[in-house]
Amino acid sequence: MEVQEFFELLKEFFFIPIYLVTLLVAMLNYKKFFDTALKHFPLLIAYTFFNELLGGFIRYNESFAFFSETTTTNQIIYNIYIVIFFLYFFYVYRKVIDSPKFNGIIKWGSLVMILAYIINSFFQDPFFSDLIYANTVGSWLLVFCGIVYFKKLSPPFSWNWDKHNLMFWITISLMVFYFFFPILFLIGYLHYETWVMYELKVVLRVLITVMYALFCIGFIVSRRKAFR
Repeated sequence: MEVQEFFELLKEFFFIPIYLVTLLVAMLNYKKFFDTALKHFPLLIAYTFFNELLGGFIRYNESFAFFSETTTTNQIIYNIYIVIFFLYFFYVYRKVIDSPKFNGIIKWGSLVMILAYIINSFFQDPFFSDLIYANTVGSWLLVFCGIVYFKKLSPPFSWNWDKHNLMFWITISLMVFYFFFPILFLIGYLHYETWVMYELKVVLRVLITVMYALFCIGFIVSRRKAFR
């Protein structure tokens, strides 16, 4: 492998180790949230890590593909992953917020999101393309969950208390990333020259790294009794 190729790979995958680090930090602090709505979160982080490894393997190994016509194309595994990711956190927020009105909104919102993925699949092939518009629906529905969560905190948000609340760190992380995530992808889809010119792919991966770094901070500083 030439030096240039090495640095290209490093630029492409620099964010992947943060998944493994986050998983290890989560497991080391699992006793703080093992009986909360986030008890399955380490499984999702592990899924994320192995999904990224599989995606890289498919991309750089032409002899491997799920289907012969999709050699070196790994979009389908990401499209499946992000639906699972969204549904998991919708479930978490339903548990944490525990409001009949909110639960009804999220149930209907989840159905709308799934319908959006089905419809989006008719004009963007999920084997070869991100489902941009459906991702936007799921992303901003997740941001909505975060907003409702902060509004429903009782007693109201207090830094002295909530800096030890794992859900606070998780929610901030998700809201920041999933507000910008669909905007960046829409720019890339609608105006690819801007995506390339400003290296928005790198920006996206920096945001991923920041999100998982905030997860790590949450796992480390959180206290079981502060979870709400």
